[in-house]
Amino acid sequence: MASLRQHPRVFIAALGCAQIVSWGTTYYGFPLFVLPMAESLGWSLTLINGAVTAGLLVTGLCAYPVGALIDRHGGRLVMTAGSIGAAILYLLWSHVVDVFAFYAVWLALGVCMAAILYEPAFAVLTQHFGQDSRRAITALTLIAGFAGTVFIPLTETLLGVLPWREVLVILAVGHIVICIPIHWWFIPDKPAAPAASNGAQESADDGRAVMHRRLRDPVFWGITVWFTAWAATATGVMFQIVPYLKSSGVPTTTMLIAVATVGPMQVAGRVIMMMFGDRARSIVVGALMSVQMPVAVLILILAPPELLWLGAWAVCFGTANGILTILRGVVPGEWLGREHYGKLMGAMGLPWMVAAALAPLVTASIWSKTGDPQLMLWAVFAVSLVGAAGFCYAAVAVTRRRIGATIT
Repeated sequence: MASLRQHPRVFIAALGCAQIVSWGTTYYGFPLFVLPMAESLGWSLTLINGAVTAGLLVTGLCAYPVGALIDRHGGRLVMTAGSIGAAILYLLWSHVVDVFAFYAVWLALGVCMAAILYEPAFAVLTQHFGQDSRRAITALTLIAGFAGTVFIPLTETLLGVLPWREVLVILAVGHIVICIPIHWWFIPDKPAAPAASNGAQESADDGRAVMHRRLRDPVFWGITVWFTAWAATATGVMFQIVPYLKSSGVPTTTMLIAVATVGPMQVAGRVIMMMFGDRARSIVVGALMSVQMPVAVLILILAPPELLWLGAWAVCFGTANGILTILRGVVPGEWLGREHYGKLMGAMGLPWMVAAALAPLVTASIWSKTGDPQLMLWAVFAVSLVGAAGFCYAAVAVTRRRIGATIT
């Protein structure tokens, strides 16, 4: 049994199933509870949505310390504790009757999400697979890409037949039955290999030295700008796409087809990455995606809101989003080294999560103040160009470094 759970495919499949539940219950599940809670408790939609924004901000703040814990102690205790906490907090959420308790639950859930979503999972895979972590991360994101496909219809169906409080209890049971056992049973107690490149465990002082060196590295800042801008672009578009299409007079059926196509296209992009494997050079794929994401936004702005063009948007946006999720886990380790990978992902994760948390509020504010959704999308397009500039800055720096190393 021990050898079976250590088999790479079994390990990745199990961790992927836990990711489906973790993402499906927290990130994808929350919007479905907004209207039932508003009707039941009499709270405004803005007030309810503010809780998830606060939670995501906490997730960003906790990303670095969580990554440091995984670097030092491995992921088993961290991710198991995150799932236990999520289960308890969902049970508490099912009993909230006032705003303060609700916000307290989501602030605490922000801590738990920092311990159970992609960043800690990527750190675990990098520790476990080392140089082969690229394939593992690609496979994990492929599996986790079904989180929305599974949990949006599942949660919506449950809300159609049960009170929202009982549905929250069911989601808590999902963490108890699936995530906690997987995180405890499959994740190694200690890192499979030491984080240090010389095979010895580096001290905390050495870890700080590595991070100080990275903070002076232009590659670090280019990657951070690239993925922060991508997070803001993707989240801003996804949170505003339905209101935008409705305001443009797009028929409901057309709108639903276009939006529903994004998820499968994300999976398709990850399948393509898996098929090409190591032949898909990160710098080439990153360049293509840095162009494709702004193109997707331009299609929304300039093309007529018809099914053909909205389908083209869904293909461009979905595949870019799916592939960029993989690159987010792969590029930092490939371009900056895998020592103290958890700290590295945590340091980059703070601005990513802040951008993802604030993008819906900022885009809604631009639309509200100007009254023009096109201006909102032009602002998102500008952010996507900032992301492309960040990629170019990092890619040029890492290319020069490699050329210099070759000459030397």
